[in-house]
Amino acid sequence: MDRRRFLKAAGLITGAMYVDLPTFAQKVSEMGAARLRIGILSDIHITTLASADTFRHALEYFRDNNVDGVLIAGDMADRGQESELKIVADTWYSVFPKDKLPNGQHVEKLFVYGNHDAEPHKTKVNQIPDRKAELWKKYFHEKYSEVYIKNVKGYNFVGAHWNGEEVSKEAPGFIESHADMLHGEKPFFYFQHAHLRHTTYGEWAWDPDDGKVTEVLKNFPNAVAFSGHSHMPLNNEYCLWQGEFTSIGTSSLRYLCPLGARENSVVDGTHEKVPAQMEAINCDEGRQGMLLAIYDNNITIERREFVYDQPLADNWIIPWPMKGAQMSFENRKKKAVAPEFAKGDKVSVRYIKKGKDRYGVKQEQVEARFPTVTTKRTGGVHAIDYEVQIEREFIDTFEVVCSKRVYSPGFFFGEAQDDKDVVCLFGEKEIPVNKRWRFVARPCESFSKRGKPIYSEWQGEYND
Repeated sequence: MDRRRFLKAAGLITGAMYVDLPTFAQKVSEMGAARLRIGILSDIHITTLASADTFRHALEYFRDNNVDGVLIAGDMADRGQESELKIVADTWYSVFPKDKLPNGQHVEKLFVYGNHDAEPHKTKVNQIPDRKAELWKKYFHEKYSEVYIKNVKGYNFVGAHWNGEEVSKEAPGFIESHADMLHGEKPFFYFQHAHLRHTTYGEWAWDPDDGKVTEVLKNFPNAVAFSGHSHMPLNNEYCLWQGEFTSIGTSSLRYLCPLGARENSVVDGTHEKVPAQMEAINCDEGRQGMLLAIYDNNITIERREFVYDQPLADNWIIPWPMKGAQMSFENRKKKAVAPEFAKGDKVSVRYIKKGKDRYGVKQEQVEARFPTVTTKRTGGVHAIDYEVQIEREFIDTFEVVCSKRVYSPGFFFGEAQDDKDVVCLFGEKEIPVNKRWRFVARPCESFSKRGKPIYSEWQGEYND
C-alpha cells in the first residue's frame, strides 16, 4: 500500500485523463473543456478502518482531478453494520470536508445501498437494514429516499437503493414520473447496485435485476446507467453495453471476480465442481474504479486500478449524443484488433511427475508456458486471456484434442504488472498417447478475437 503514497499530486493530475498517450491526449485536447467530472466506484466493502485505506486513496485521486461528484454503486459496508457505514462517512469527510474540494467547490455524494448494506447479516449487531433512513441521515446528512434525483452542474443523476430481491422496484415508476426532466440529448445518469438485466455482462451477471428498469430506460437513449455487484474486472470490454441506452459495469474496489470457464478461474455464483488442473487465480488484490468526464460531443471514461495507480486499459470514448449504438458489443467486436505474440515467442514444455489438480488429486501433469502479450512488449493489443490447445498429429492431419482458456497472472492489473509468463497445466489423461502432439497458444481480446498461434516443439509419446 505504501508505494502509492509516493506518487506526487502533479503526476496524478497529468496522468488522469491522458493515460493512452498520445492518441487519447490528442483527442481530448480537441474536445474542449470538460463539462463535468465524476469519480465512480462500487463494492468498497468496508469492514475496519484499515480496510478504508484504498477507498481513501481513490477519493484522493478523484479530489486531485477536481471531480464534481463521486458515485458509489452500492456495497459500501461489508456486513451491514453501522460501524462500517460510519467509516465510509468519516473517510469521505476526511478527503472532502463539508463535501468540498480544497478550492471550495462542492462535491456531490452519489451513493446508494447495495445488498451488503441493506440486507440482514448473520452478525445481527447494529445492522443498517433496521435503520436505513436514520443512519443515512446521521452519517451522510441527507434525507433518505428509496430512489432519488440530484442535479450536478446541469446533469441529472438518479440513484436507486437495493430493496431486497426486487432491487429497484420503485425505480421504473420514478423514472417515468420524471420523464420531462430526463428526456433530451444531454445525458442523464442512473445508478443501482445490480447490473441491469440484458445489458452489461448479459444474462450471466449473477443476481441481475428483474429487467423492469431496462425496459423503462429503453425509452431514454440519453440514459447512461452504472451498476456494480458482480466485481467483474474493468478491462473486459463487456463492461460497456450499448443498445437503446448505455449501461456500464463499475467493477469493485475490494476484490475481483473474473469470468469463469478459464483453467485458473471459478464460475462465480455456482457450486459446480469444475474440472481444473490449476488453482483459481487470486484476484483479492484487485482494486478498480473509473473517472468519468463529459464533453460537448463525447463522454470519456478512464479505467483505473488503485494498487499500482495505473491505467487498466485504454480509456473509453463514447460519442455523444448516442446515435445507432456505435459502442454496441456487435460494433466493437467487428472493430476489435486481435492481440499478437512477439516475433520469436514460443511455448515451452515441462513435465511434472508429482503434480496435483485443484482438488488435490495427485497425477502427472504437463505445463505449457509462454510470454504475455502486452502493448509494451509487442506494440499491439494487450491480451485479456489465452487459448491453449493440444494438437495431435494424425496421419497427414492435425486435430485438436484438448482446448482451454487461461488468464495471465497479472491480467487484472495494468500491463506494467502483467509481465510474468503465462502457465497452463494439463493432466495426464488430457495428453495424447502413442501420437506426436504439441501445444498451440493464441492470445485473445475481450470479444475472443484470437491472434496468430505460437507452438511448442513436437512431443513424443507421453510415457517415453
